[in-house]
Amino acid sequence: MGFENLVRVASVLKNMPRTGWIQRGVPRGEAETVAEHTFMVTAILGYISASRSALHLDRERMILMGIIHDMGEAVAGDIPRSLTERLGKDLKEGVETEIIRGIFGGTDGSRLADLFIEYLQRETTESKLVKIADLLATLRQAEIYLGRGFPVIDIIESCTEEAQGMIEEIREDELRVQLEAILASKGR
Repeated sequence: MGFENLVRVASVLKNMPRTGWIQRGVPRGEAETVAEHTFMVTAILGYISASRSALHLDRERMILMGIIHDMGEAVAGDIPRSLTERLGKDLKEGVETEIIRGIFGGTDGSRLADLFIEYLQRETTESKLVKIADLLATLRQAEIYLGRGFPVIDIIESCTEEAQGMIEEIREDELRVQLEAILASKGR
């Protein structure tokens, strides 16, 4: 993985506001950036993976998935859900996978692309947890914006519903209970 590429991508994402917030009236200068979102996802994953119920999980894979889950947006932009529905999820995910390969190239690029594909397929507990962390991070930010008067109820409802469905797929009882408690508190 080229350090220069990583720095370039991180710099782009640091300055890229998430589209959903802009669409709901959050001013550009106040909208959460993709990099801020990624940090929150990774922080939530760190919290989850530190628990005793997560001892058997591959923490490195989870953290790497959390870091790269939105890196393709440095090239493609933050594509809103409404456009993804029109383009088709498969097309969006295929393009993002190729972008991940292109950003990193070589062996590391292949490894990271494989992790990105694992994240998209959501067949492993680790990939499900990364998606849950993604939803919890978005949900928490939406609650902040709701408190400031922005119309984000649709995001809160869709993230809550999707997170509940993902949590139900977690087979480890103790971990599922922990996630349910986090969702119930909605990050407070």
